[in-house]
Amino acid sequence: MTDTAQTAPTGVPEKWALGETFVPKARYTDRDFLQRELDKLFTQVWQIACRAEEIPDPGSFHEYRVGKQSIVVIRQRDGSIKAMHNACTHRGMKVVSGCGRAEDGELRCRFHGWRYKLDGRSTFVPSREEFAERPSSEWALRQVHVGEWGGWVFVSMAENPPELLDWLDPLVTSLAPFRLEDMRFRWRKRTTLPANWKTVIDAFIEGYHTPGTHPQTMRTAETPAPPAHPAKPQEYVYAPYTPTMTYPNHSRFVYTQRPDTGDKDAARQKAQARPEVFANAMQYNYKEVGSLVTERDYRAAQQLRTMEPGEVPPFLLYHQLCEELALAEGVKFPQMSMQEYFGGNGDWHIFPSVVILVEKSCVLGYRMLPDADDPDRCVFEMFSLEHFPEGEVPETQWQVFDRWQDHDGWGELPTQDLVNIADIQAGMHSEGFDGMWLNKAQEMSIHNAHVIADRFLFGDGS
Repeated sequence: MTDTAQTAPTGVPEKWALGETFVPKARYTDRDFLQRELDKLFTQVWQIACRAEEIPDPGSFHEYRVGKQSIVVIRQRDGSIKAMHNACTHRGMKVVSGCGRAEDGELRCRFHGWRYKLDGRSTFVPSREEFAERPSSEWALRQVHVGEWGGWVFVSMAENPPELLDWLDPLVTSLAPFRLEDMRFRWRKRTTLPANWKTVIDAFIEGYHTPGTHPQTMRTAETPAPPAHPAKPQEYVYAPYTPTMTYPNHSRFVYTQRPDTGDKDAARQKAQARPEVFANAMQYNYKEVGSLVTERDYRAAQQLRTMEPGEVPPFLLYHQLCEELALAEGVKFPQMSMQEYFGGNGDWHIFPSVVILVEKSCVLGYRMLPDADDPDRCVFEMFSLEHFPEGEVPETQWQVFDRWQDHDGWGELPTQDLVNIADIQAGMHSEGFDGMWLNKAQEMSIHNAHVIADRFLFGDGS
Protein backbone atom coordinates (compact mmCIF):
# COMPACT_ATOMS: atom_id res chain seq x y z
CA MET A 1 0.00 0.00 0.00
CA THR A 2 1.35 3.41 -0.98
CA ASP A 3 1.06 6.18 1.62
CA THR A 4 -0.21 9.45 0.17
CA ALA A 5 1.43 11.34 3.06
CA GLN A 6 -1.11 14.13 2.69
CA THR A 7 -1.69 16.52 5.57
CA ALA A 8 -5.29 16.81 6.71
CA PRO A 9 -6.71 20.35 6.50
CA THR A 10 -7.51 22.09 9.76
CA GLY A 11 -10.96 23.30 10.65
CA VAL A 12 -12.91 20.22 9.55
CA PRO A 13 -16.12 19.99 11.64
CA GLU A 14 -15.97 17.06 14.05
CA LYS A 15 -18.97 15.28 12.53
CA TRP A 16 -17.13 15.18 9.18
CA ALA A 17 -13.57 14.63 10.44
CA LEU A 18 -11.70 11.57 9.17
CA GLY A 19 -9.88 9.16 11.45
CA GLU A 20 -6.86 7.10 10.44
CA THR A 21 -9.17 4.37 9.12
CA PHE A 22 -12.57 5.85 10.04
CA VAL A 23 -15.00 7.73 7.78
CA PRO A 24 -18.05 9.28 9.50
CA LYS A 25 -21.44 8.57 7.97
CA ALA A 26 -22.40 12.26 7.91
CA ARG A 27 -20.23 12.66 4.83
CA TYR A 28 -22.79 10.45 3.03
CA THR A 29 -26.04 11.66 4.57
CA ASP A 30 -25.79 15.40 5.31
CA ARG A 31 -27.31 17.84 2.82
CA ASP A 32 -24.80 20.46 3.96
CA PHE A 33 -21.93 18.16 3.07
CA LEU A 34 -23.41 17.47 -0.37
CA GLN A 35 -23.76 21.21 -0.98
CA ARG A 36 -20.15 21.74 0.05
CA GLU A 37 -19.09 19.05 -2.46
CA LEU A 38 -21.06 20.72 -5.24
CA ASP A 39 -19.73 24.18 -4.39
CA LYS A 40 -16.10 23.45 -3.52
CA LEU A 41 -15.16 20.08 -5.01
CA PHE A 42 -16.91 19.61 -8.34
CA THR A 43 -16.28 23.23 -9.31
CA GLN A 44 -12.52 22.87 -8.75
CA VAL A 45 -11.34 19.45 -9.95
CA TRP A 46 -10.82 17.97 -13.39
CA GLN A 47 -13.68 15.63 -14.29
CA ILE A 48 -14.67 13.59 -17.32
CA ALA A 49 -17.38 15.20 -19.43
CA CYS A 50 -17.63 12.74 -22.33
CA ARG A 51 -15.67 10.65 -24.81
CA ALA A 52 -14.08 12.56 -27.68
CA GLU A 53 -15.88 10.38 -30.22
CA GLU A 54 -19.21 11.60 -28.81
CA ILE A 55 -18.49 14.96 -30.47
CA PRO A 56 -16.99 13.77 -33.79
CA ASP A 57 -17.64 16.73 -36.15
CA PRO A 58 -17.36 20.53 -36.03
CA GLY A 59 -20.41 21.80 -34.18
CA SER A 60 -21.03 18.50 -32.37
CA PHE A 61 -21.78 19.21 -28.71
CA HIS A 62 -22.33 17.32 -25.48
CA GLU A 63 -23.95 18.73 -22.35
CA TYR A 64 -22.26 17.63 -19.12
CA ARG A 65 -24.33 18.14 -15.99
CA VAL A 66 -23.13 17.80 -12.40
CA GLY A 67 -25.33 19.10 -9.62
CA LYS A 68 -26.87 22.35 -10.87
CA GLN A 69 -23.94 23.06 -13.21
CA SER A 70 -24.26 22.55 -16.96
CA ILE A 71 -21.28 22.69 -19.30
CA VAL A 72 -21.34 22.42 -23.09
CA VAL A 73 -18.37 20.65 -24.69
CA ILE A 74 -18.19 21.42 -28.41
CA ARG A 75 -15.99 20.48 -31.37
CA GLN A 76 -14.51 23.49 -33.17
CA ARG A 77 -14.09 24.01 -36.91
CA ASP A 78 -10.37 23.20 -36.65
CA GLY A 79 -11.06 19.94 -34.79
CA SER A 80 -10.10 21.24 -31.36
CA ILE A 81 -12.50 21.15 -28.40
CA LYS A 82 -13.75 23.98 -26.23
CA ALA A 83 -15.99 23.95 -23.16
CA MET A 84 -18.24 26.68 -21.80
CA HIS A 85 -20.80 27.23 -19.09
CA ASN A 86 -24.12 26.37 -20.71
CA ALA A 87 -25.91 29.61 -19.84
CA CYS A 88 -26.79 32.50 -22.14
CA THR A 89 -25.20 35.66 -20.75
CA HIS A 90 -28.49 37.53 -21.17
CA ARG A 91 -30.96 35.73 -18.88
CA GLY A 92 -29.22 32.43 -18.08
CA MET A 93 -31.20 30.26 -20.51
CA LYS A 94 -29.43 26.98 -21.35
CA VAL A 95 -28.05 27.29 -24.86
CA VAL A 96 -28.07 23.53 -25.56
CA SER A 97 -29.63 20.43 -24.06
CA GLY A 98 -28.33 16.88 -24.31
CA CYS A 99 -26.15 16.21 -27.31
CA GLY A 100 -26.38 17.10 -30.98
CA ARG A 101 -24.87 19.40 -33.57
CA ALA A 102 -25.10 23.18 -33.77
CA GLU A 103 -27.06 24.35 -36.80
CA ASP A 104 -25.21 26.63 -39.23
CA GLY A 105 -22.12 26.55 -37.02
CA GLU A 106 -23.71 28.72 -34.31
CA LEU A 107 -25.22 28.28 -30.87
CA ARG A 108 -28.59 29.98 -30.47
CA CYS A 109 -30.56 30.79 -27.34
CA ARG A 110 -34.20 29.83 -27.89
CA PHE A 111 -35.46 32.50 -25.47
CA HIS A 112 -34.53 35.78 -27.18
CA GLY A 113 -32.49 34.55 -30.13
CA TRP A 114 -29.02 35.57 -28.98
CA ARG A 115 -26.33 33.78 -31.00
CA TYR A 116 -22.79 32.61 -30.34
CA LYS A 117 -19.90 31.19 -32.36
CA LEU A 118 -18.78 27.65 -31.61
CA ASP A 119 -16.07 29.12 -29.39
CA GLY A 120 -18.64 31.07 -27.37
CA ARG A 121 -18.10 34.55 -28.82
CA SER A 122 -21.24 36.65 -29.19
CA THR A 123 -22.34 37.11 -32.83
CA PHE A 124 -25.86 38.50 -32.60
CA VAL A 125 -27.87 40.33 -29.96
CA PRO A 126 -31.31 41.61 -31.06
CA SER A 127 -31.59 45.36 -30.44
CA ARG A 128 -28.08 45.45 -29.04
CA GLU A 129 -28.07 49.26 -29.07
CA GLU A 130 -30.73 49.15 -26.36
CA PHE A 131 -28.34 47.52 -23.87
CA ALA A 132 -25.75 49.20 -21.69
CA GLU A 133 -22.20 49.06 -23.05
CA ARG A 134 -20.09 46.13 -21.82
CA PRO A 135 -16.73 44.64 -22.80
CA SER A 136 -17.08 42.08 -25.59
CA SER A 137 -15.84 39.32 -23.26
CA GLU A 138 -18.89 39.82 -21.05
CA TRP A 139 -21.29 39.13 -23.94
CA ALA A 140 -19.58 35.79 -24.64
CA LEU A 141 -20.31 32.44 -23.04
CA ARG A 142 -18.02 31.91 -20.08
CA GLN A 143 -15.18 29.48 -20.82
CA VAL A 144 -14.09 26.55 -18.68
CA HIS A 145 -10.82 24.66 -18.96
CA VAL A 146 -10.80 21.61 -21.20
CA GLY A 147 -8.29 18.83 -21.90
CA GLU A 148 -8.08 15.35 -23.39
CA TRP A 149 -6.53 12.09 -22.27
CA GLY A 150 -7.28 8.44 -22.98
CA GLY A 151 -10.07 9.35 -25.39
CA TRP A 152 -11.95 11.30 -22.71
CA VAL A 153 -12.68 15.02 -22.64
CA PHE A 154 -12.03 16.54 -19.22
CA VAL A 155 -13.35 19.87 -17.95
CA SER A 156 -12.52 22.01 -14.95
CA MET A 157 -14.45 25.03 -13.73
CA ALA A 158 -11.52 26.14 -11.56
CA GLU A 159 -9.86 29.46 -12.32
CA ASN A 160 -6.36 27.96 -12.40
CA PRO A 161 -6.51 24.16 -12.36
CA PRO A 162 -3.32 22.09 -12.45
CA GLU A 163 -2.17 20.75 -15.79
CA LEU A 164 -4.46 17.84 -16.66
CA LEU A 165 -1.66 15.32 -17.20
CA ASP A 166 -0.11 16.29 -13.87
CA TRP A 167 -3.48 15.86 -12.16
CA LEU A 168 -3.87 12.39 -13.72
CA ASP A 169 -0.46 11.09 -12.62
CA PRO A 170 0.31 8.12 -12.62
CA LEU A 171 -2.48 7.03 -14.98
CA VAL A 172 -0.90 8.72 -18.01
CA THR A 173 2.27 6.63 -17.85
CA SER A 174 0.80 3.43 -16.44
CA LEU A 175 -2.02 3.17 -18.99
CA ALA A 176 -0.23 4.45 -22.09
CA PRO A 177 0.47 0.92 -23.45
CA PHE A 178 -3.27 0.08 -23.39
CA ARG A 179 -4.12 2.90 -25.86
CA LEU A 180 -7.45 3.78 -24.24
CA GLU A 181 -7.87 6.62 -26.74
CA ASP A 182 -8.32 4.05 -29.52
CA MET A 183 -11.12 2.19 -27.73
CA ARG A 184 -14.80 2.79 -28.51
CA PHE A 185 -18.08 2.01 -26.75
CA ARG A 186 -19.43 -1.53 -26.94
CA TRP A 187 -22.38 -0.54 -24.74
CA ARG A 188 -23.34 2.19 -22.24
CA LYS A 189 -26.15 2.45 -19.68
CA ARG A 190 -27.42 5.09 -17.26
CA THR A 191 -29.86 5.01 -14.36
CA THR A 192 -30.50 6.60 -10.97
CA LEU A 193 -29.79 4.93 -7.63
CA PRO A 194 -31.22 5.67 -4.17
CA ALA A 195 -27.82 6.30 -2.63
CA ASN A 196 -25.13 8.90 -2.17
CA TRP A 197 -22.74 9.05 -5.11
CA LYS A 198 -19.83 8.06 -2.84
CA THR A 199 -21.70 5.03 -1.51
CA VAL A 200 -21.75 3.75 -5.08
CA ILE A 201 -18.16 4.76 -5.81
CA ASP A 202 -17.01 2.92 -2.68
CA ALA A 203 -18.59 -0.32 -3.88
CA PHE A 204 -16.38 -0.30 -6.98
CA ILE A 205 -13.00 0.86 -5.63
CA GLU A 206 -12.31 -2.02 -3.26
CA GLY A 207 -12.27 -5.77 -3.82
CA TYR A 208 -12.71 -6.75 -0.18
CA HIS A 209 -16.45 -7.26 -0.82
CA THR A 210 -15.88 -9.89 -3.53
CA PRO A 211 -16.38 -13.09 -1.46
CA GLY A 212 -19.38 -11.62 0.37
CA THR A 213 -21.17 -10.13 -2.62
CA HIS A 214 -19.84 -12.28 -5.47
CA PRO A 215 -19.14 -15.73 -3.93
CA GLN A 216 -19.57 -17.46 -7.29
CA THR A 217 -16.33 -15.92 -8.54
CA MET A 218 -14.43 -18.20 -6.14
CA ARG A 219 -16.06 -21.33 -7.61
CA THR A 220 -14.96 -21.38 -11.24
CA ALA A 221 -12.84 -24.51 -10.86
CA GLU A 222 -15.62 -26.74 -12.20
CA THR A 223 -17.82 -24.56 -14.38
CA PRO A 224 -18.05 -21.12 -16.04
CA ALA A 225 -21.53 -20.80 -14.46
CA PRO A 226 -20.85 -21.41 -10.75
CA PRO A 227 -23.52 -21.21 -8.02
CA ALA A 228 -23.87 -17.96 -6.06
CA HIS A 229 -24.94 -19.24 -2.63
CA PRO A 230 -23.26 -17.43 0.31
CA ALA A 231 -19.65 -18.32 0.98
CA LYS A 232 -18.79 -20.41 4.00
CA PRO A 233 -16.14 -19.07 6.39
CA GLN A 234 -13.55 -21.56 5.15
CA GLU A 235 -13.95 -20.24 1.59
CA TYR A 236 -12.78 -16.79 2.71
CA VAL A 237 -9.30 -18.20 3.30
CA TYR A 238 -8.86 -18.31 -0.47
CA ALA A 239 -10.78 -15.15 -1.31
CA PRO A 240 -9.12 -12.73 -3.74
CA TYR A 241 -6.69 -10.37 -2.07
CA THR A 242 -6.97 -6.79 -3.34
CA PRO A 243 -4.34 -4.49 -1.84
CA THR A 244 -4.85 -0.76 -2.40
CA MET A 245 -2.33 1.59 -3.96
CA THR A 246 -3.08 5.25 -3.23
CA TYR A 247 -1.76 8.31 -5.05
CA PRO A 248 -2.08 12.07 -4.49
CA ASN A 249 -5.20 12.32 -6.67
CA HIS A 250 -6.31 8.77 -7.45
CA SER A 251 -6.10 5.11 -6.34
CA ARG A 252 -5.86 1.60 -7.71
CA PHE A 253 -6.30 -1.95 -6.53
CA VAL A 254 -5.33 -5.26 -8.12
CA TYR A 255 -6.42 -8.85 -7.63
CA THR A 256 -3.65 -11.04 -6.32
CA GLN A 257 -2.99 -13.92 -3.94
CA ARG A 258 -3.08 -13.42 -0.21
CA PRO A 259 0.54 -13.63 1.02
CA ASP A 260 -0.20 -15.99 3.91
CA THR A 261 -2.00 -18.61 1.76
CA GLY A 262 0.35 -18.76 -1.19
CA ASP A 263 2.07 -21.99 -0.15
CA LYS A 264 -0.96 -23.75 1.37
CA ASP A 265 -3.27 -26.39 -0.13
CA ALA A 266 -1.12 -27.84 -2.91
CA ALA A 267 -4.09 -29.67 -4.45
CA ARG A 268 -6.00 -26.42 -4.86
CA GLN A 269 -2.96 -24.70 -6.33
CA LYS A 270 -2.60 -27.50 -8.86
CA ALA A 271 -6.27 -27.23 -9.85
CA GLN A 272 -5.98 -23.47 -10.33
CA ALA A 273 -3.10 -24.07 -12.75
CA ARG A 274 -5.33 -26.00 -15.15
CA PRO A 275 -6.21 -24.10 -18.35
CA GLU A 276 -9.94 -24.85 -18.12
CA VAL A 277 -10.16 -23.27 -14.66
CA PHE A 278 -8.75 -19.95 -15.89
CA ALA A 279 -10.93 -20.25 -19.01
CA ASN A 280 -14.01 -20.68 -16.83
CA ALA A 281 -13.37 -17.37 -15.08
CA MET A 282 -12.93 -15.52 -18.38
CA GLN A 283 -16.09 -17.04 -19.84
CA TYR A 284 -17.99 -16.01 -16.70
CA ASN A 285 -16.86 -12.40 -17.12
CA TYR A 286 -18.11 -12.35 -20.70
CA LYS A 287 -21.48 -13.89 -19.83
CA GLU A 288 -22.22 -12.14 -16.53
CA VAL A 289 -20.29 -8.87 -16.66
CA GLY A 290 -20.42 -8.15 -20.37
CA SER A 291 -16.95 -6.63 -20.25
CA LEU A 292 -13.33 -7.31 -19.19
CA VAL A 293 -13.57 -10.05 -21.82
CA THR A 294 -14.57 -9.36 -25.44
CA GLU A 295 -16.35 -11.77 -27.76
CA ARG A 296 -12.93 -12.56 -29.30
CA ASP A 297 -11.48 -13.14 -25.85
CA TYR A 298 -14.39 -15.47 -25.09
CA ARG A 299 -13.46 -17.57 -28.11
CA ALA A 300 -9.86 -17.60 -26.91
CA ALA A 301 -11.07 -18.87 -23.53
CA GLN A 302 -13.06 -21.63 -25.25
CA GLN A 303 -9.89 -22.66 -27.05
CA LEU A 304 -7.93 -22.53 -23.81
CA ARG A 305 -10.40 -24.94 -22.19
CA THR A 306 -9.32 -27.68 -24.60
CA MET A 307 -5.62 -27.41 -23.77
CA GLU A 308 -3.69 -29.59 -21.34
CA PRO A 309 -1.54 -28.14 -18.54
CA GLY A 310 2.02 -27.39 -19.56
CA GLU A 311 4.99 -25.24 -18.66
CA VAL A 312 3.31 -22.04 -19.87
CA PRO A 313 0.81 -20.74 -17.26
CA PRO A 314 -2.83 -20.51 -18.44
CA PHE A 315 -2.78 -16.76 -17.91
CA LEU A 316 -0.02 -16.32 -20.50
CA LEU A 317 -1.60 -18.80 -22.91
CA TYR A 318 -4.88 -16.88 -22.72
CA HIS A 319 -3.20 -13.55 -23.47
CA GLN A 320 -1.36 -15.09 -26.42
CA LEU A 321 -4.57 -16.53 -27.83
CA CYS A 322 -6.42 -13.22 -27.39
CA GLU A 323 -3.68 -11.33 -29.20
CA GLU A 324 -3.48 -13.82 -32.05
CA LEU A 325 -7.24 -13.69 -32.64
CA ALA A 326 -7.34 -9.90 -32.47
CA LEU A 327 -4.49 -9.44 -34.96
CA ALA A 328 -5.97 -12.04 -37.31
CA GLU A 329 -9.27 -10.14 -37.31
CA GLY A 330 -7.74 -6.75 -38.06
CA VAL A 331 -7.53 -5.22 -34.60
CA LYS A 332 -4.57 -2.95 -33.89
CA PHE A 333 -4.04 -4.79 -30.64
CA PRO A 334 -1.96 -3.07 -27.93
CA GLN A 335 1.55 -4.46 -27.73
CA MET A 336 3.13 -4.50 -24.28
CA SER A 337 5.34 -6.51 -22.00
CA MET A 338 3.91 -8.37 -19.01
CA GLN A 339 5.62 -5.80 -16.81
CA GLU A 340 3.74 -3.02 -18.60
CA TYR A 341 0.51 -5.02 -18.37
CA PHE A 342 0.77 -5.48 -14.62
CA GLY A 343 1.75 -1.82 -14.25
CA GLY A 344 -1.59 -0.70 -15.65
CA ASN A 345 -4.04 -3.56 -15.27
CA GLY A 346 -6.43 -3.25 -12.36
CA ASP A 347 -9.20 -1.15 -10.90
CA TRP A 348 -8.48 2.60 -11.10
CA HIS A 349 -10.42 5.32 -9.33
CA ILE A 350 -10.13 8.46 -11.46
CA PHE A 351 -11.10 10.94 -8.76
CA PRO A 352 -13.71 12.08 -8.14
CA SER A 353 -16.37 10.10 -9.97
CA VAL A 354 -15.05 7.54 -12.49
CA VAL A 355 -13.82 3.97 -12.04
CA ILE A 356 -12.19 1.94 -14.82
CA LEU A 357 -11.12 -1.71 -14.84
CA VAL A 358 -8.44 -2.01 -17.50
CA GLU A 359 -7.59 -4.96 -19.74
CA LYS A 360 -5.65 -5.07 -23.02
CA SER A 361 -8.72 -5.52 -25.20
CA CYS A 362 -11.36 -3.60 -23.26
CA VAL A 363 -12.29 -1.45 -20.28
CA LEU A 364 -15.21 -1.74 -17.89
CA GLY A 365 -16.17 1.65 -16.55
CA TYR A 366 -18.48 3.30 -14.04
CA ARG A 367 -19.39 6.92 -13.35
CA MET A 368 -21.36 8.20 -10.38
CA LEU A 369 -22.61 11.79 -10.20
CA PRO A 370 -24.26 13.53 -7.23
CA ASP A 371 -27.86 14.65 -7.23
CA ALA A 372 -28.25 18.43 -7.08
CA ASP A 373 -30.33 18.37 -3.87
CA ASP A 374 -30.58 14.88 -2.36
CA PRO A 375 -27.60 13.16 -0.67
CA ASP A 376 -29.51 9.86 -0.91
CA ARG A 377 -29.68 9.88 -4.70
CA CYS A 378 -27.23 9.83 -7.61
CA VAL A 379 -26.76 9.11 -11.31
CA PHE A 380 -25.05 5.82 -12.13
CA GLU A 381 -23.44 5.02 -15.47
CA MET A 382 -21.85 1.76 -16.59
CA PHE A 383 -20.07 1.25 -19.90
CA SER A 384 -17.69 -0.97 -21.81
CA LEU A 385 -14.98 0.22 -24.20
CA GLU A 386 -13.21 -2.06 -26.65
CA HIS A 387 -10.59 -2.21 -29.39
CA PHE A 388 -12.42 -2.91 -32.67
CA PRO A 389 -11.24 -3.69 -36.19
CA GLU A 390 -11.24 -0.60 -38.39
CA GLY A 391 -14.69 0.05 -39.79
CA GLU A 392 -16.44 -2.27 -37.34
CA VAL A 393 -17.19 0.10 -34.46
CA PRO A 394 -20.83 -0.44 -33.45
CA GLU A 395 -23.35 2.40 -33.28
CA THR A 396 -24.27 2.92 -29.63
CA GLN A 397 -26.36 5.33 -27.58
CA TRP A 398 -26.82 5.78 -23.86
CA GLN A 399 -29.52 3.39 -22.68
CA VAL A 400 -31.39 5.27 -19.94
CA PHE A 401 -33.50 3.58 -17.26
CA ASP A 402 -35.51 5.42 -14.62
CA ARG A 403 -34.87 2.52 -12.23
CA TRP A 404 -32.07 0.02 -12.58
CA GLN A 405 -34.60 -2.77 -12.02
CA ASP A 406 -36.26 -1.81 -15.32
CA HIS A 407 -33.35 -3.44 -17.18
CA ASP A 408 -32.51 -7.13 -16.88
CA GLY A 409 -29.28 -6.96 -18.87
CA TRP A 410 -26.80 -5.78 -16.23
CA GLY A 411 -25.41 -9.30 -15.74
CA GLU A 412 -25.26 -11.36 -12.56
CA LEU A 413 -22.18 -9.73 -11.05
CA PRO A 414 -23.19 -6.04 -11.50
CA THR A 415 -26.72 -6.89 -10.38
CA GLN A 416 -25.33 -8.25 -7.10
CA ASP A 417 -23.68 -4.86 -6.50
CA LEU A 418 -26.79 -2.89 -7.44
CA VAL A 419 -28.98 -4.97 -5.13
CA ASN A 420 -26.76 -3.95 -2.21
CA ILE A 421 -26.63 -0.20 -2.85
CA ALA A 422 -30.01 0.92 -1.47
CA ASP A 423 -29.55 -1.09 1.74
CA ILE A 424 -26.05 0.29 2.29
CA GLN A 425 -27.37 3.84 2.04
CA ALA A 426 -30.35 3.03 4.26
CA GLY A 427 -28.01 1.58 6.87
CA MET A 428 -25.97 4.79 6.85
CA HIS A 429 -28.98 6.51 8.49
CA SER A 430 -29.22 4.00 11.34
CA GLU A 431 -28.76 5.32 14.88
CA GLY A 432 -26.70 2.18 15.42
CA PHE A 433 -24.08 3.16 12.84
CA ASP A 434 -21.56 5.98 13.22
CA GLY A 435 -19.41 5.46 10.17
CA MET A 436 -17.07 3.10 8.33
CA TRP A 437 -14.07 1.38 9.92
CA LEU A 438 -11.97 0.44 6.92
CA ASN A 439 -9.74 -2.53 6.18
CA LYS A 440 -6.19 -1.13 6.34
CA ALA A 441 -4.95 -3.20 3.39
CA GLN A 442 -7.92 -3.50 1.03
CA GLU A 443 -10.20 -0.49 1.59
CA MET A 444 -7.91 2.50 1.96
CA SER A 445 -8.85 3.64 -1.54
CA ILE A 446 -12.08 4.85 0.12
CA HIS A 447 -10.20 6.76 2.80
CA ASN A 448 -7.84 8.19 0.18
CA ALA A 449 -10.77 9.59 -1.83
CA HIS A 450 -11.97 11.47 1.26
CA VAL A 451 -8.47 12.77 1.96
CA ILE A 452 -8.25 14.12 -1.60
CA ALA A 453 -11.70 15.68 -1.31
CA ASP A 454 -10.83 17.43 1.96
CA ARG A 455 -8.08 19.41 0.22
CA PHE A 456 -10.84 21.13 -1.74
CA LEU A 457 -13.65 21.04 0.81
CA PHE A 458 -11.66 22.47 3.69
CA GLY A 459 -8.29 23.50 2.26
CA ASP A 460 -6.96 25.27 -0.80
CA GLY A 461 -6.94 22.21 -3.09
CA SER A 462 -3.14 21.94 -3.20
